[in-house]
Amino acid sequence: MSRLNFRAIAFRKTAFAAMLASCFFIAAGSAWGQTPLKRTVQVQGQARMSVEPDVAYLSLGVETQGDTAAKAQAQLADRAAKVLSALTQAGLDRTKIKTSSYEVSPVYSSKPDKQNVIVGYRAETTLTAEISNLPSVASLVDAAMAAGSNAVRSISYERADMESFKERLIRDACADAARKARAAAEALGVKLGAPVTVDVQDSFAARESGALMMVKAAASPDFLSPGELEISVSVRVEFELLAN
Repeated sequence: MSRLNFRAIAFRKTAFAAMLASCFFIAAGSAWGQTPLKRTVQVQGQARMSVEPDVAYLSLGVETQGDTAAKAQAQLADRAAKVLSALTQAGLDRTKIKTSSYEVSPVYSSKPDKQNVIVGYRAETTLTAEISNLPSVASLVDAAMAAGSNAVRSISYERADMESFKERLIRDACADAARKARAAAEALGVKLGAPVTVDVQDSFAARESGALMMVKAAASPDFLSPGELEISVSVRVEFELLAN
């Protein structure tokens, strides 16, 4: 073996030893500087309440079909305009109505031997109305249907000032978590320290009537009753435990 190779081996051994020494001091420094682990307890707090809704969102479908896309769209524009006019005449503010979707698509033959043949075009749109006068929902549905709406896509109810209720529930849920943590600490014979982490999860469940086809709402107004909104908040809190 040449002198040069001996030097290379010696260098590699020295470098390897230095690397091991470096790793040792890093590990030792990490262990020496490590802070003691905190003893903690995790609890879940919950709060819920029911509130009456004060706003409704009504989604109405309007659909037409023609042998050309232009005809289908022209028919749709005419019918949608009549639905808008009927809603405004029934007392709904025009600024509270918007177009939430618009689509034009080909209609294919249903015959087995002509499945790829276009026989016409379908144009459809969805109008969404915000209604603050909840007792008028049923009559507005009837007016829209009479004017040319093909379907009630959905009716949902909400609360305009929902955030204020959520803030109240967050406080109640945190108080519930603190009560549970104090009870756990007392049972374990330790003191309850300050919260370390807090995770807030809120959820809102609004009653929704779902999809309705060709419904005469006035015939059964109770069917469109908003009921109540169930609001719930859940928090997960980690508290430090201290020795007595």
